[in-house]
Amino acid sequence: MSAPTTKPDTADVTDTVRAKTLRGLILARTLDAARIRRGFTTRALATAMAMSPAMLNRTMTGRRVPDRLEIGGLCALLDIPTDHRHTLYRLVMNADLTDWVLYPDDADNPIGDVEKIAAEITHYEPALIPLPLRTDNYHQAITDFTEESPDTESKAARLSLPISRFLIHPQALQHPGLPREVIHEQLLHLRGYLNKIRLLPATTSPHPGFRCLEVENFHPIIHIRNHNIDILLEKTATTTAHTAFLQHAETFSLTTKATYDALRHAIERSSGRHRDRT
Repeated sequence: MSAPTTKPDTADVTDTVRAKTLRGLILARTLDAARIRRGFTTRALATAMAMSPAMLNRTMTGRRVPDRLEIGGLCALLDIPTDHRHTLYRLVMNADLTDWVLYPDDADNPIGDVEKIAAEITHYEPALIPLPLRTDNYHQAITDFTEESPDTESKAARLSLPISRFLIHPQALQHPGLPREVIHEQLLHLRGYLNKIRLLPATTSPHPGFRCLEVENFHPIIHIRNHNIDILLEKTATTTAHTAFLQHAETFSLTTKATYDALRHAIERSSGRHRDRT
């Protein structure tokens, strides 16, 4: 099951703009989306709940966590599906906790919920093509080679492409364990996303891969995947090193033209033409 780690920092508690924790934010966004879907104004829902509009507004922004009685009433009024209510009840119970360690058999995995509320996702990948950019053949070959979880599907990941950008180490453009034709097809596929891709200089020291999810009115969220275990970090004490690395990497990343040239050379090598000329 998923494992919460710590209580929020003092800085998180005194922040008057952001939700206190990621759990509280997911809960609030879920409830507010249901409110809008059901056609309730804040005042109308507050009246139905016997709450003040200000109190309900703080609940819908994550600054206030509903108690057990309130979450039951909100679920009933907003027609939250019965099979989803236990997830919201668990979020209420754990709303003061931060960070997540998620295992493959966890029933309530919040990563999809975080992706839905993210405004931008930055991927850094040192060794493999990032999931949303993979062809089906590359994804299958990598899944077989690395024994990634079969639940990690490239088609589902592509849903986040419109809000994603990618910093990729050039060593990710080749893989000794995959057929050359699979690599070649994958590299050709990348040409359609040059506006979202920046390659790093080959001299860049590899750093473990991660994603940074930017959510409005919340701290950057770091998602790390390691051997089928997902880790979500939200406290600034645990995310600062990752966000600082991204800033550094973006500063020294190749231009669009240089990225295109490097990709073109990689395509030539994967096709065998580069070898034929040498």
